[in-house]
Amino acid sequence: MSGLDFLSVGAATGNAVSVSAIARVQRDLGARFEQRDGWDIPVSLPDEQEHLAAVGVADLSHLTKLELRPAGEPIDEEGVVWYAISPRRALVLCAAARSASVREQVGERFALDVTGAYSIIALTGPEAATVLRRMTHLHHFPASGELAHIQGHVLERSGGYWIICAQEYGQYVWEVAVDRASALGGGPIGVDAL
Repeated sequence: MSGLDFLSVGAATGNAVSVSAIARVQRDLGARFEQRDGWDIPVSLPDEQEHLAAVGVADLSHLTKLELRPAGEPIDEEGVVWYAISPRRALVLCAAARSASVREQVGERFALDVTGAYSIIALTGPEAATVLRRMTHLHHFPASGELAHIQGHVLERSGGYWIICAQEYGQYVWEVAVDRASALGGGPIGVDAL
């Protein structure tokens, strides 16, 4: 146990439902939400099939995010994304249902649940790389650096990209991605469209 356990989204009690920093603007766009794993998740948005033909922009902020220190050996399990930021620090991303299994594999390493601290924006579709190039100078992934004038991380995932940024910038980065995507015929999508 850590003195920082109160930061864990999973530590919420009662009927608390977590929401992404991007949820308000998605509601304004007509997103349909469902409660899953303690989160209010945008599962669909209008016109998402048309957007996917070019580039879809999705909010994956509901994924569990653990920061491990030291990075140590990667956790290699289906549905788990391992990102070594440095030899001293790694991020592990997974669905809430997998978090118990991941925690068992952490061993003696310090693990801090930073789920509420980060937003994850996914870019998918044939123009995903074009949108990313319009947001950053980074071009080898995974990478850390400037994205839309803030610091973040980019991972190459499932034929697209995941952008990880501080949650207080989540809505801003999502809106920049949607703006760049809309110029190409893309736009926002829900998680079920992925």
